[in-house]
Amino acid sequence: MVINIDERTLDSFLPLIPNEIKGYVEEDEEAFCLGAVRDDTAVGILIFSVSEGLDKFLNPVVMAGILWVETAESYRDQGVAGELLDAMSEVLADSKGAVFCGVLPLHRVGEHAEEFFASRGFDFEIRPYPVMVINKEDCRRQIREVDGKYALAIEGERKKPDGIIPVSDIPRSLFRKTLKRMLSDEDFKYYYNLSYDADLFDPGTSFAIMHDREITSMILFRRVTSDELHMVMFDALESADAKEMLSLLHYSAGCYYLNEPENAKVILTLWKEKSMKLATYIFPHKETYSVRRGYLSEDRG
Repeated sequence: MVINIDERTLDSFLPLIPNEIKGYVEEDEEAFCLGAVRDDTAVGILIFSVSEGLDKFLNPVVMAGILWVETAESYRDQGVAGELLDAMSEVLADSKGAVFCGVLPLHRVGEHAEEFFASRGFDFEIRPYPVMVINKEDCRRQIREVDGKYALAIEGERKKPDGIIPVSDIPRSLFRKTLKRMLSDEDFKYYYNLSYDADLFDPGTSFAIMHDREITSMILFRRVTSDELHMVMFDALESADAKEMLSLLHYSAGCYYLNEPENAKVILTLWKEKSMKLATYIFPHKETYSVRRGYLSEDRG
């Protein structure tokens, strides 16, 4: 039996949830939590969120992002995870053409996880993506190591990169046009966790640089919880050089450092080589871990 987990039933499922995932359950109002129960025992959990995305033809799609799925060890290979995925499909029955996105952190899951999703029809990207997790201490360490005490600080207008503008201030037609231009030359096989709606991105950390009424570089973050941000895009047109992109990333990192709570963290998805190089330039001591994404279109499933 699968149930919707609420405040009354959450405690019995907590042993199945790693600490870094608990915030989604306890705080994220947009996260769905399904639990599998056998003989009044919590035996499995599936946590997912629903958001807007783009397919490889840059058409809008509904994306169900699987944040965590786990089965109690003594109940594995008994169909529990499959039962949870079927229940998720039922939740999304009214969202025609929904796409399921399973994100596997390769440092934390075994080969069995990918094998299971593949057996359910998921297609996986050929290569994994590097991910870097940044916190306030990483910023303080970076400040100490570079020239100048306020390397990441934003002291008035003079510290802002030339032409910077909050994404929330970009005209909607220009935002959509720029997003399509930046993605059109990408050879990606499946989906982007992006939206043409600029209001869905965090206004305090999402910025663009504009010259002559053209956006040349852009960085986009989505807020997952009050203390977690995900960078979902960091890209530029050919007219932007690395120095411009570096100043944009530096500025956004400064906004996070100055304005977010002490326990807040930022997850950087570095799916482009240039974004990886710039992130490691600012945070040279941070290691990355790899994630592999698998997708299942509900039209096929």
